[in-house]
Formats: sequence, C-alpha cells, structure tokens
Amino acid sequence: MEINEKFDQEVLILTLDGELMGGPDAEKFRRTIDHAIEEDRVQVVVDMDKVKWMNSSGLGMLISALTSLRSSNGDLKLANLSDRLRRPFEITKLDNVIQQFPSVSAAVNSFK
Repeated sequence: MEINEKFDQEVLILTLDGELMGGPDAEKFRRTIDHAIEEDRVQVVVDMDKVKWMNSSGLGMLISALTSLRSSNGDLKLANLSDRLRRPFEITKLDNVIQQFPSVSAAVNSFK
C-alpha cells in the first residue's frame, strides 16, 4: 500500500493506494499518523478512492488512527469509499463512528 500526503488548508489528506491488509502496511500507516500528531496535524482525511480491498486488520488500522487523533483533539474522516469498502463499516456499525464523505473536498470542508 502506498500513502501519499498533501495538505488542504489545515487538513492532512492521506491518499491510500492498494490494499489495507495490516502487516507492514499497518506500521507504515501508524507512523504516518503518529508523525501527523507530533506536527499537530490532527485533522485528517483518508482518501480511499484507490483502495482495492480492506480486511478486518485494515479496518483496525483506521479505528486505531481515529482513536489516536481524537485523543489529540483531532478527527479522521473518510472520502471516496466504494460500496465494497463501505460494507464492512455498515456491518460493524462503524459508519456511525467514522464520518464518510463522497469526495475529499466535502470531507475537508466538514472540518470548518
């Protein structure tokens, strides 16, 4: 999985490309979130447009990041989820915990 970072206003946008499957990718994602918190970049949007698949470990990666960001007075929001990726959130009721948006710009604007 690749992680690309960019900023829009004060919001960190993480564009993920590949599969969210845990393992080494989980550590890479964790380091990215930890660095963002150290830099006080705690408003984060994860762009899921290029994510092809996600298992329960990938879901755990996002929940862990959400917990860390919220404990640092921030938040994590998701953008561009396909129906295939949205389904695990609905099944686990996590769609009530993590806000989801149809586009990155909508997610960024929700922080205002």
